[in-house]
Amino acid sequence: MILGSFALACIITVLIYFLMKSIANFEIAQLFSFTIGFIGGGGLLASLVFAYFGDAANGASFLTLPASNFEKWLCGISILVVFILVYLLFFRGIDSLLVSQYHKGLNPLDARYRQQYDSVFILSFTGEAEALFIFFANAIAAMLVGSLYFNKVSFIKAALVICMIYVLVFVLDHMVNALVFKDYLKSFAFHSVVVKNGNEDGVVDLPAQAKNIYDITCTYILPALLLGISFIRLKEKEI
Repeated sequence: MILGSFALACIITVLIYFLMKSIANFEIAQLFSFTIGFIGGGGLLASLVFAYFGDAANGASFLTLPASNFEKWLCGISILVVFILVYLLFFRGIDSLLVSQYHKGLNPLDARYRQQYDSVFILSFTGEAEALFIFFANAIAAMLVGSLYFNKVSFIKAALVICMIYVLVFVLDHMVNALVFKDYLKSFAFHSVVVKNGNEDGVVDLPAQAKNIYDITCTYILPALLLGISFIRLKEKEI
């Protein structure tokens, strides 16, 4: 099942890449295929890492292996690390190949050649993409916890719980901002609020100190907390 998750993530990535490239553009194809393949594939794999616990017999055989709970837990984490490395290398290879083919297919004599050439480039794993890695770390850690608490179809159940939490956070954020700001228009949770300022729209950013606290919490504290919970839950299942 684990190897199947690797293969499925790669296949879906390629299919979405080609589909979105044909109906939209390279940038959308890159972001959409990478997000679905990386987060979706990683989430599925995370839900399968401890899938043995979904069956009493398999769970018992796994827990009685001659290894400590920490070693068993670390083995699951190691599988996810391997997935990250393999998937990033895979996506970089596919992305580089398709971008290179596009560049080679351009006509150097066309007046728009330089503009067309510069408009398509290899997706960077830094900058804006860093938000995806932060989301990935939290989602995968949550999936690990879900795989230990839900015995059957843990991927679907954990994904539903995660989605419900995100929706609840955004709804609460919207409600609070609507009460605090008189001319509230919209908001980006834990980032900024857009309000009506005369004939223009004004943006109220999150204070720098609060933003630093939020970034540290999402990047380090929350994933570490969820991973810690998954380890504690694994120990609780010891026979």
